[in-house]
Amino acid sequence: MKLSDDKVEIVRRHNKVVYHDGDRTVKVFVPTKPAVDVFREALNLARMEQAEGLNTPKVLEVSQVEDGSWALAMKYVPGKTLHEMMDEAKGTPKFDELLKFFVDLQIKVQKTPAPKALNAQGDKLVRMISRVKGMDPSARYDLQMRADRMKRGTAICHGDFNPTNIVVGEGEPFVCDWTHVTVGLPEADAAMTYMLLKLEFPEAADKYLDVYSKSADVPKQKIMYWLPVVAAAELSRGRKGNEEFLKGWIDMASDYE
Repeated sequence: MKLSDDKVEIVRRHNKVVYHDGDRTVKVFVPTKPAVDVFREALNLARMEQAEGLNTPKVLEVSQVEDGSWALAMKYVPGKTLHEMMDEAKGTPKFDELLKFFVDLQIKVQKTPAPKALNAQGDKLVRMISRVKGMDPSARYDLQMRADRMKRGTAICHGDFNPTNIVVGEGEPFVCDWTHVTVGLPEADAAMTYMLLKLEFPEAADKYLDVYSKSADVPKQKIMYWLPVVAAAELSRGRKGNEEFLKGWIDMASDYE
């Protein structure tokens, strides 16, 4: 895959750089990113294109760039991220409107009939927790067993549903970045969103929990029950800077029994 000289960097993360390049959005991953992970992300996105009523970016190409790193190209979606819009609206009534819009969209995703062949949420969480290093083995086992006993839900669970992954332009919003999509329990997916907001957009986190609980008619206790599990799963990704925060939630696992 060749990127043009006119490409514009959109965002840089620990394992990738995302560019706007003409009519494409291109994710260029670090050289250590396994090809199987990139193709799995493209496959998940292709599967989600089959979900009726949801707008998702269209996969264009998976190939290597000049330095040998793998890249995923998708059709570019013009607009603003919901995170940008909410950040601009902080402290105004518009913020609450946008947060409700965010929650309603997540519930719509969760109620959409799931495409075939999505991974099971509980299985994915068990695998992720097994990779956490430095955790007390008994605590790790307890969290794996909690995930393993998870009821086999049927909802689409994005796995990384946060305002940076919602693009709002003309027409219906687009939901992006389906890397971690599974089929499972909405309340566990909401726990992941709550945790991500606490980490990346704390102004929205507690309001989100209130709005989601009421809109989805789900008790907060059911969401909080899964927080230690999703915190351990997030810890397995090896992102620097949030370890102590996540370990604090893992240590509270017994509080939600």
